Amino acid sequence: MITSTLSQLHWYKIISPNFEKAIQHVLSTELSALETGKYPIEGENVYMIVNEYTTKPATECDPESHRDYADIQIMLSGMECFGYAPLTGQPATTPYNEEKDVAFYTIATEDLSYITLKPGEFIIFFPSDIHQPEVYTHQPDLVRKVVVKVAL
Repeated sequence: MITSTLSQLHWYKIISPNFEKAIQHVLSTELSALETGKYPIEGENVYMIVNEYTTKPATECDPESHRDYADIQIMLSGMECFGYAPLTGQPATTPYNEEKDVAFYTIATEDLSYITLKPGEFIIFFPSDIHQPEVYTHQPDLVRKVVVKVAL
């Protein structure tokens, strides 16, 4: 897991050619002008999803992980808290869905570390990370964010 401000995102282009394509696209696009939906960058290897939703209590949000993609999550508006834990063999409560590239977990909130993302900040989750999105900070908040899916 990596987190920082959008002005520091360029440092992570070296991770892979797909990361380079993703980051170059993000940095050259007016993200706030995009409508909600899916935007291809490099076919299914790199694409963006613009989401808008209201955050909720951690008890209503399922921790998840991916195998084939990393997530670059960029906050455009609102604030969102993310639960995080390293994936160290925890059993999935919903088995891995290959088509959707996701497995879900039941993990007590005290076993997760929480990070708050504000507008202009990003967080990257890798297959070695369990992450719990959509969690509110102190109260529900309408968030708008971009999730860039990067094939590994």
